[in-house]
Amino acid sequence: MATTLTGPAGPAGPESTQDVSSLLQQLQQASTNLRTPEGAINDNSRKAALLLAKQLVNALEKPEDVVMRYAFEIGTHCMCLRLGVDLRIFHILVEHDGVPVSASQLAKLTRAELLLIVRIMRVISLLGFALEVDEQSYKATPLSRAFTVPALEAGMKACYEVYTPIHVQTAEHFRSRGYKCPTDTLDCPFQWTYLTDLSYFGYLHQNPEKLKHFETFLSANGGTRKYWIEWFPVESEILSAIPGGAENDTPLVVDVGGNKGHDLERLLARFPHAKGRLVLQDLQSTINNIKDLSPGIQAIAHDFFAPQPVKGARVYYLHFILHDWPDDKCRLILQSIMKAMKVGYSKILINEAIVPAKNCGSWLAATDINMMTVLAGMERTRQQWIDLLESVDLDVVKIWSSPHDGEEAIIEAALKG
Repeated sequence: MATTLTGPAGPAGPESTQDVSSLLQQLQQASTNLRTPEGAINDNSRKAALLLAKQLVNALEKPEDVVMRYAFEIGTHCMCLRLGVDLRIFHILVEHDGVPVSASQLAKLTRAELLLIVRIMRVISLLGFALEVDEQSYKATPLSRAFTVPALEAGMKACYEVYTPIHVQTAEHFRSRGYKCPTDTLDCPFQWTYLTDLSYFGYLHQNPEKLKHFETFLSANGGTRKYWIEWFPVESEILSAIPGGAENDTPLVVDVGGNKGHDLERLLARFPHAKGRLVLQDLQSTINNIKDLSPGIQAIAHDFFAPQPVKGARVYYLHFILHDWPDDKCRLILQSIMKAMKVGYSKILINEAIVPAKNCGSWLAATDINMMTVLAGMERTRQQWIDLLESVDLDVVKIWSSPHDGEEAIIEAALKG
């Protein structure tokens, strides 16, 4: 039976034609600034145009349709994309290099039922992850190609497999436990959902396949975001402080909890003649799985809650580490590093996001909720970062904001005195 959804004032419709016309004009104007004189995409203009486009969609959509999309459609969309990843549909489309692939071909190549392929391809196509060129005939799109990037494909596996069950159970968790942010890493909606006493990271290390997806996902660095060494003044703030004639065993940068060394590899590639030692630290299980680490990087097994073994380094670098932890655990991590620092020389560089006071972006807002439900962690505002660092008697020297992504920053901290 067909139904008509209505709001308090009757059937909902688009905003006024005046609002829509104004947004269309603004979007048209913004589109003229998308490219620089050299022909490159102006990223700030792109983001401005994207924001206007989203506002235009909001002005045109009926509110009740939006509610039903979140209630009924989005979970199904993610499920179909996950099936597409499992069946390697995106790889198949890309490998055919613009030649249409029929549903029958997909069924044969994936060993899936034809009817199932047809049904999930309806969703995959309407989302833009395939182009439906004819009845039951598909070609790759830029979104199809994105899903063949190993880190992004692993991201779908890592996030969908672990987070989706938690999303389902979180409301019940809060109803039963009270509506307050969890502050114990071992007592979150994650433990509630999986009926485990393990932490999230403990769980991953007991599930090698999930750990592999998670670590591969980390290498994506948030998609197209610029790495910190591309905008942070590395030479003046790090390299210039190493004394002339220093031996190669002088510690330069210690990447604390650095996974498989992605950041140090990029630092070494950009500054191959930098003096001093580059040290990668992570848990033994992670270090054991590292392959092809550059000779200029030393890997050391280390738990960052334990005393820091590398003394007097110029930089102790933390990349998206502290957002995984509540404040009390962050203090322990910082204090373990502080005891190894040299006053007036060593610094801690914290590469994290900073939550804006208002108009937070979708990615960061969602990340904050995921940190809360899985780890009792959080994304922090500028003031929350300052309060956290000052609570362990660190000086906040400067907050370096990325010119490419206003939410990412390097927070520079040093010992007082």
